[in-house]
Amino acid sequence: MKQFAIIGCGAISRIHAKAIQSLDNGNLYGVYDTRRESAEKFAAEYKGCKVFSTLDELFSCEEIDVVNVCVPSGLHAELTIKAAKAGKHVIVEKPMAITKEQLDNIINVTQEHNTKVAVITQLRFTPAFQKVKEAIDSGRLGKILLADFRGKYYRAPEYYSSCGWRGTWEMDGGGALMNQGIHGIDLIQYLMGGVKSVYALCRTQDRDIEAEDSAYLIVEYKNGAIGSMHGTTVAKPGYPRVLEITGTKGTIKIEEDEIMAWDIDGEKVETKHASFNAGCEPLAFTHEYHKMQFADLLEAIEQDRKPMVDAEEGRKPVDIILAAYESNKTGKRIDLE
Repeated sequence: MKQFAIIGCGAISRIHAKAIQSLDNGNLYGVYDTRRESAEKFAAEYKGCKVFSTLDELFSCEEIDVVNVCVPSGLHAELTIKAAKAGKHVIVEKPMAITKEQLDNIINVTQEHNTKVAVITQLRFTPAFQKVKEAIDSGRLGKILLADFRGKYYRAPEYYSSCGWRGTWEMDGGGALMNQGIHGIDLIQYLMGGVKSVYALCRTQDRDIEAEDSAYLIVEYKNGAIGSMHGTTVAKPGYPRVLEITGTKGTIKIEEDEIMAWDIDGEKVETKHASFNAGCEPLAFTHEYHKMQFADLLEAIEQDRKPMVDAEEGRKPVDIILAAYESNKTGKRIDLE
């Protein structure tokens, strides 16, 4: 039985807690938050959950095997590194970090201390995405020509004003791309096998924030296909995330966690609309997909292998987003290393 501790008791932490408690081999041992009252209220919801008074107390607790980092994005790298140095495995919410230096440091420290990191991108684990990935990799779509991601989200002005870190460069690392769009960006690059270059336009159109509330990316993939990535938080009322991949043998379209179109000659696949709409509800999804990713980490620990979304994988969407920001600043197409 692996013991987990959660750092940060905001909204996403309850998804983590539910996922932990639903594991056969996992238990929520404790929590920490800078606001003691928030931690106490959170812990009261889970039997036997301990409240840690300090981070040092949490990191020095020998019973804890895995630390879940559920704090504002600007703190992800710092806490992931501290946990790794304390010998803890880490589950960190997206984005893993918000600068290239932070990304490099996480990878170097976790390798040095032989700790495993799982970066949350839970939709990779869904049956829909696994089915689409297999179809692409097996060649059933033929040569891939086009791949697009559309994230037309809506976040009201109050979403930002009620929480001072959102939409800031220091603590959010960006706006509609780094916070909301990162899931779709990761998923499309994962299906396609990586991104070669990015040209981007980023704008702050209708929200009083430092970073972008809208962005459009023209992308060249490593496999030779081209496409677009579109992220915004001003598309009222907010629409489900959509990914569309076209090859010489057909087209597949995914809406959130479901296949909504499967148009490959000679194949019939059940299609349906998504079970949730993250475009208008930030937490409108089940904890089951987090559970799948947590289970993968525990299996990776047991088998001493890499988690499916380790630090190297977790940095890929961040590198794409950072390239988009550089492109917007310079007006040039940016080649990714």
